[in-house]
Amino acid sequence: MSDKPTIRVEATGTASAAPDIARIRLFTFAEDPAPGDALTSCSLLTDRVLAALRDAGIASSDLETTSIDLNQQHRREAEASVQNYRASSSLVATVRPPADAGRIIAAAVDAAGTGVGINDVSFDIDDRAPLTSLARRDAVARAVSAAHELADAAGLVLGPLLELVEGVGMQPHFRRSRLMSGAAPAPRPMPPTVELGELSMAVTVSAVFEVAPGATG
Repeated sequence: MSDKPTIRVEATGTASAAPDIARIRLFTFAEDPAPGDALTSCSLLTDRVLAALRDAGIASSDLETTSIDLNQQHRREAEASVQNYRASSSLVATVRPPADAGRIIAAAVDAAGTGVGINDVSFDIDDRAPLTSLARRDAVARAVSAAHELADAAGLVLGPLLELVEGVGMQPHFRRSRLMSGAAPAPRPMPPTVELGELSMAVTVSAVFEVAPGATG
């Protein structure tokens, strides 16, 4: 680092784009006094949902099981305590293009009825590199501009760049929806409306520039 006077500036650059994938987090579930029967019922529902998602155009590589659970459930009915077992299986389906998310949700509900729930729908960009590059260029341009302004305001001449450090973070601006199945669905559920919004990538840079006294007189 130079021993000459310096100034340090920080700047944040952004870039936005429409998402190109949606992720639907859903689960199937079943209850039964016998744990094996609960697990079997849940497995059958899961198979029906997976088949429906594949028929709706979801590739097998875009389907992922994230958890399988089996738990005791206790509740009181009148004067008795009833014990059931609840089995559930959680899945993530990646939808391409994301505008199809509503149609995919409807297909899952149509396949499993009251045995399926939707935790949420989120949107993302599959390859963030181009968006990061745009945000990075914007951040550096803003840092250089800010450095020029500071040097000029202080009566200094901006010298060479001595240090440039980057920090990066995705700032998603998307809408999430939450759907839990309840009563038996209609023969063909209406696909829910899906708003895609935009995703914004933010990159922050810290830059150090050498400065020199400005011309006098």
